[in-house]
Amino acid sequence: MTMATAAPASVEGFNCTANCTYPCQAYALYRVGFAGVPLDLAAIGDLFAVSRARQQPLHDGRVGQRAAAARAAPVQLPLPAPSSYAPMQYQIGPGDTYWIVSTTKLQNLTQYQAVERVNPTLVPTDLDVGTMVTFPVFCKCPAVTDNDTTLVTYVMQPKDTYVSVAAAFSVAYPQ
Repeated sequence: MTMATAAPASVEGFNCTANCTYPCQAYALYRVGFAGVPLDLAAIGDLFAVSRARQQPLHDGRVGQRAAAARAAPVQLPLPAPSSYAPMQYQIGPGDTYWIVSTTKLQNLTQYQAVERVNPTLVPTDLDVGTMVTFPVFCKCPAVTDNDTTLVTYVMQPKDTYVSVAAAFSVAYPQ
């Protein structure tokens, strides 16, 4: 496993390259209990439409202790496009806004502006409870030339450095 430092260049997601294999399965790192949102395996499965059995625990000794307090939710990337994201369907609940869902429930794995972009027929300030909204979870397929089989999308936290994140995942960070 190697560490990539790429980040979405815009609200459209990651820029894709021609040497990626599509479709692919990528992982979005989801921190259990982040931002006071009570979570369990069923809640994570409901959010990402992933069964409990398909969620990947990160506590098998291959990653550091900090990363072990997380779950990796597999997300399927669609056909190649100029930008990469996994379209996730979410049902609006009481008090939900694009921003609240993006920053708390999805832990910044997307941006509210990206949600607006992929839902052009919805009015963000007039969402009824029960409305189905597509949330683009930013992720990227591994490049064939990198010899990697899996990429994990991780959202940097305020105290993170590239070195600390690499250490948490037990991967090398090129100095």
